Amino acid sequence: MSTSRVHTDAILGEGYTAHRIDLGRDEEGPLVATVLHRRSTAPAAPAGAADRAGETRDEPPPILLMHGWSDYVFDGDLMDHLGDRGHDVWGLDLRKYGRSLLPGQTPTEIDHLSRYDAEIGAALRLIGRDRPPVLLAHSTGGLTATLYAQRHPGAVRGLALNSPWLEMHLGSVARAVIEAPVRLLAERLGEKPILPPGSDHYARTTHREFGGEYDYDLALKPPGGHRFPADTLAAVLDGQRRLAAAGPLPIPVLVLRSARTRIGARFTEDMRRADSVLDVRAMTVAADGLGSRVRQVALDGARHDVFLSDPEVRARAIAELDGWLDDEFGAPPTMRESGDAGQDGTARGHVTSGDGGER
Repeated sequence: MSTSRVHTDAILGEGYTAHRIDLGRDEEGPLVATVLHRRSTAPAAPAGAADRAGETRDEPPPILLMHGWSDYVFDGDLMDHLGDRGHDVWGLDLRKYGRSLLPGQTPTEIDHLSRYDAEIGAALRLIGRDRPPVLLAHSTGGLTATLYAQRHPGAVRGLALNSPWLEMHLGSVARAVIEAPVRLLAERLGEKPILPPGSDHYARTTHREFGGEYDYDLALKPPGGHRFPADTLAAVLDGQRRLAAAGPLPIPVLVLRSARTRIGARFTEDMRRADSVLDVRAMTVAADGLGSRVRQVALDGARHDVFLSDPEVRARAIAELDGWLDDEFGAPPTMRESGDAGQDGTARGHVTSGDGGER
């Protein structure tokens, strides 16, 4: 495994670099991951720097963003906001996702979530072995990040989970019923799809081409998602089972989620202010088992990605994240005096607000 050339990221633009990580090969050819880094506009305060009251503070922890299934890292406004608060901000597009998807590869295909340890570990080495980050991870990325923290004690300072897919819909009983049949199908089908693309309901609530607020690349984050590979679904179920059996995490965990789920065959307007992808009740139960330092926040009106909610809900989600970071790791020694980037849902070319309705 090696890190090749570094260049300005084509998606987030000036101020962001992309590091290509070579991960070897599999049956479909070369494997790569992409580590993103926000260039700091001001030097971070050194560890132990004095604040105005004469007390000392640790340097704010680095933050590494991780995307969900059929997704990629693109919320530059959120990254800018965190950077302006003093955090060293990074992002990771996993193998066969987003920037890391190569021609001829099956999008999102993986046979075991532990394989992602290679690119997560590479990202942590770039950040610095003596600077364990907070992982800010969405959906399936939240499951992957949590399992990584379980397997690598001390490598991660905290978890901020954005609607994490910690458990199957309807809970552990439903997972136990389907896991063995899915595993058998995965052994036969491998990377072949077990599920077709889903509905465009979620895209209708977020993307401006469908009347929503935000802009992202529909080739990298398709409206109905990619076709779900059989071995990927088996890997997710296996990861959820392993997580349920694992012991408590000693690190602080924040879980941001919607207050309600609205999933259905037909699009309804209440999907615009709910999680239309995951079962938040099952998510809540699973999150309660992560340890004694878990803070769960149910955001009324939030969508599956809470940071792609209506602007006022996005602002609340960012405020909750900021407050948790301050409580657990100390308030940044310097903060902008006004207008945190992206909190009102607007953006500067990364997650952009359109003129349409809610997506």
